[in-house]
Amino acid sequence: MVDVYAIMVKRSLQNRRLVSLFAIGDGVTSTLTFAAACASAGITVLIDNDLNSCGQNHCVQFETSTALAFISWFAALPSFLFNFWSLASR
Repeated sequence: MVDVYAIMVKRSLQNRRLVSLFAIGDGVTSTLTFAAACASAGITVLIDNDLNSCGQNHCVQFETSTALAFISWFAALPSFLFNFWSLASR
């Protein structure tokens, strides 16, 4: 939204502190999202393959939520990379 506003008023609104804050926030969010996706994948593998108790649990729902967690990480990663690139190019 800030970038759209900057284009409309034809002014650069990039502040070094603000860009670094967004880059750090996106990096932390991306790392935590990836860690959560890996943890849910580990639990899904444990229940499905190691314990063989998919009949009692909802393995399909676990696998779907794990896949969506990785998709969420893939969606958040470009934001971090572009903000980090913007920070590094200044």
